[in-house]
Amino acid sequence: MENNISDKFDDSDFFEFRVQEQVIPYETEITIPKKFEHVNLEKVYQAETKIEELFSVLKKVHPWSSLHYGFSALDVVRKLYQEWIPKYYGNCEIQILSPMTRGSLGTISLNRVIQETSNPFVEGKRQLKVGERIFRIGDRVIHRRNNYDLGVFNGDIGVIRDIDNVDLTCSVAFYPDNRLVHYKQTDIMELDLAYAITIHKSQGSEFEVVIIPVLTQHFKMLFRNLLYTGITRAKKLAVFVGTRRAFAMAVKNQDISERQTALQELLMS
Repeated sequence: MENNISDKFDDSDFFEFRVQEQVIPYETEITIPKKFEHVNLEKVYQAETKIEELFSVLKKVHPWSSLHYGFSALDVVRKLYQEWIPKYYGNCEIQILSPMTRGSLGTISLNRVIQETSNPFVEGKRQLKVGERIFRIGDRVIHRRNNYDLGVFNGDIGVIRDIDNVDLTCSVAFYPDNRLVHYKQTDIMELDLAYAITIHKSQGSEFEVVIIPVLTQHFKMLFRNLLYTGITRAKKLAVFVGTRRAFAMAVKNQDISERQTALQELLMS
């Protein structure tokens, strides 16, 4: 039995070779969505920078777009925070307010980018690592929950003044009176970077200047009342960074979701 099988595999007539069959090109097997038919895939492949990638993908670019100057939305936010606003407004408090935590212009990404450019690690500068977060002396931080023992509350913002790498403690000076609060190792978990915070987190606070990124990546949170909350946090200047489409989406969308507070029942009881 084994010899018969072996003989079949040795017999060239056992296999069918289609050497003359026409090769069907991939274009007939892949369906490109109509809204992406304008994209030149060769240009996307040859793009050397993210800006070039955007130019090759976008159907049209507004003549006033920062892309013409080689800046993405993230680059513009960083430039505004570090260079352009301080140049014209001097040493003022600048707060970035993002609709969401996730995405390239969410608070997590923005905090990482601003920290690495505004307060990078240098030899001799003390820092603490808490999970994926890194805290350095000079970092802008926010307290995330009420802590009555420390006398610090959810949303309080300050600057790290000192770090002890031996005891794993730090000291934070909170605005507006520079009140110094000493954090033990267990308390540091309640801190987060605050170069960028969510608009929701900023409610009840005011800042001299706010930068608000508004892009379609935030579509779940683009509502008119959210823009109103963000813009009313600014005392002197509010700067929107993003696309006209995303801004128009936010202006047209009114958040009509009902809040389940049971306030009426509580007042009547």
